[in-house]
Amino acid sequence: MPSIRFLTPADYADICDIIDKHGSGRGAWCNDTTAPERRQFRQLAKDHMDLCFYHAMSNFWGYFDDAGKLVSWVNFTRWIDNTNVTIRSVLEDPDAGLARQAGAVWSDATVDLVNWGIGFFWSEGVSAFWCRLFSGYESRHISAHPHCLLSEYQREKVVDLPGGQKPPAGYQRVTWSSFDDDTAIYKFSDPMPLAEYLESRK
Repeated sequence: MPSIRFLTPADYADICDIIDKHGSGRGAWCNDTTAPERRQFRQLAKDHMDLCFYHAMSNFWGYFDDAGKLVSWVNFTRWIDNTNVTIRSVLEDPDAGLARQAGAVWSDATVDLVNWGIGFFWSEGVSAFWCRLFSGYESRHISAHPHCLLSEYQREKVVDLPGGQKPPAGYQRVTWSSFDDDTAIYKFSDPMPLAEYLESRK
């Protein structure tokens, strides 16, 4: 049966296999197989993943199908505080034939995976999630899926990042590199953080 678990260095080759099926940042993070390829994307993505994998503040989880094959993965990065987490990368295998809602960009499996991670951190008291979205393609981000928990959060654009521009100081926990495309950093705030929820249940 399908399963979700932490990823380890033993999963490295399978993670790279999914990266290799995408040709650009927009293609990968927007799950868009029609996006034009970007030079050296695959190697840069693997280098980026390597840095995150051995970073004490990063968590990788994967969704495995009935056959035990990795079909999607996500990387969450903690901040120094206990209330902020970045959803840095979400990738799924475009050849896996995953079930999805009619017209949906993302599969049910990947949405379940991301929601599992959000729920994990919410139970620890995390009240804000941060993401970098491609400008003009916000509707293709995982947060736009109606079944993604982030669709219930309050979304706020924090800073625009024109193509080639690195993020300003203070946002390295969201992203530290420049992209060829225009992007923006968004903050998703929980309308009812865990502390408020627990208080309401008294």
